This record gives sequence, C-alpha cells and structure tokens, in this order.
Amino acid sequence: MTTILVTGATGRVGWHLVKILSLYDKEFYLSHRMMDSSNPSLRQKIKAFKDQGLINLIELDYGNPESITHHKLEGIDKIFLVSPYFNVLETTKKFMVEAQKTKSVQHIVKLSAMGIDLSPTTYGGLIHKQAEEIIKESGFHYTFLRPNFFMQNFIKQQYHYSTNGKTFCLPLNNARASFVDIRDVSEVAATILHEKSNKHYNMAYDVTGGERFNCSEIAEILQTILGQSIMYTNVSEQRARTNLLTTGLQIECVNYLIDFYRIIREGRMRRISNVVQTILGRKPISFEAFARDHLELLKNRVELKSIDNNN
Repeated sequence: MTTILVTGATGRVGWHLVKILSLYDKEFYLSHRMMDSSNPSLRQKIKAFKDQGLINLIELDYGNPESITHHKLEGIDKIFLVSPYFNVLETTKKFMVEAQKTKSVQHIVKLSAMGIDLSPTTYGGLIHKQAEEIIKESGFHYTFLRPNFFMQNFIKQQYHYSTNGKTFCLPLNNARASFVDIRDVSEVAATILHEKSNKHYNMAYDVTGGERFNCSEIAEILQTILGQSIMYTNVSEQRARTNLLTTGLQIECVNYLIDFYRIIREGRMRRISNVVQTILGRKPISFEAFARDHLELLKNRVELKSIDNNN
C-alpha cells in the first residue's frame, strides 16, 4: 500500500486534500506544527482530524527546519509538499536531504504557483522556481502543481459599506484571470497521489479555472447570488498593501499577494489550461458554482465587514 505524507494539512489546499484521500484505500500521514500552538484554528483542525480517526500525525515545524528528520519520513512513499511563505528554500532543502536518507520516498508532489516561468517573474515566483530546482536536483520523481489565484481568496476580501452597497477593493484594473477553485487543485493533487502509474512523473501542471473573469464581472456574479449590491473598486497597489497589512497577514504573505496582483494586472494570468479536464475528466468548477457552494461564508463575510464599517 502506498503511504502518503500531506504537509500543510491544516492549510486550505491540504484540508480539502485530506478529505479526498480519506475516501481512498490509502495510508497517509498529516504534518502539522507543534501541538502547543497558540492558534485556536490550528488546534481545532487537528482535533477534527483526530475525530475522523486520522491519527497518523507527524510534527513538522517550518519555523524550525531541524524538526524535519529522516526518521519521521521513513516509510513514506509520496510527499505532498506545501511551501510556507517563509524559509521556503531552507525547508525544501531540508526535506530533500532528509528524504534522501530514507529507503522509501520516491515521489514529491509540490504545490507551486502559476506564472513562475514568466519573464520577468515575481520574487515569489523566483522562490518557487528555485524550490522546484532543488527538488529536481534531489533525484526524486516530481510533479509540480502551479495553480492560478484561488477563488476562495474572494471570501477573504474586505467588503466595505458604501452608498451604492458593498464594495471590495483590489489593484487589478479590469484585467481578466482564470481563477481556480481550491477544491479542483486538491482533487488534482489527490488523483496524482493516488495514481499507481508513472504518467505524472516529472511533470509541471498549470491548474486553472475554465473561464476568465475580471473583478467587475465577479462582482456581478456575487451580486446575483447574494441578492445584494456588490461593487468592485480598483485601488492602488499601496492601498492594497495597507489593506492586507490591517488583516494581520504575515509580511511575506502580503508581498506574495501583491506580486500576484501585479502579474494579474499585467494580463499574464489569463491562460486556461486543460489540466482539470484531462486529469479529473470534468470541467473546472465555475465561479458561479463556487459562489453558490460558499454562499453562507460569503454572506457572513460581507455582513461582518459592513457591521465593522458602521461601528
């Protein structure tokens, strides 16, 4: 039986990936940060894993690369590798060095990012590219998943109250992009990890949605589904950075998002790939379907920000 390690299991892609893998006849392990974390959301997710009977937990702390050891990786056949926004190259190198000491690890499936082959690339794209090169040079079989901007990021947006209704602000002008649902990315990853053949070895896949939208069109979809006025306002990059920092995001994450906004704005994230159709045998989840599936979350987010802005 193939044994899989899912790193970043408490993250958005990893969370959905675990749900799918739990349906397969596979043995898999979940990595997580230290159990005494002060993050209540992290503790809640770990408890949810245990409640589902997913008790194969391995402590791996990206903030402490020394926690990554070959003893913890021994017996693992495939690794789903999620890079953090910090220590990316250091942790990737440590994973590869320790994996090479095992007799079991064969295949690395890395969550990367679309656009890393663009010239000029972004700083975040360059880091992902270098991490991919580290994996290639390690000698393991690899599959790189390079998703576009996640649809779920629109749930995280700040929605401000205005005289015309609710407004979200991004520095994207009218640029279109092939936004992708995280669930598609996770299902592609699960299918590749479940695959017994080598047909996905040493491949890089751009994972995109099936349509291109700009933010004004997204606002129209949200307005129809939520049944209330939703507007999009283009803002400067500096304004967007300030807005992100007020949410408490790590500076590395903020810089990564600002870089991604820039290449979307430049029209470089319009490409539509056939990866979801080819690997999953169906069309990518549409933005409308995403919005309907997350209706309550979107409603709560919009109303939360409206209340905040009225206080």
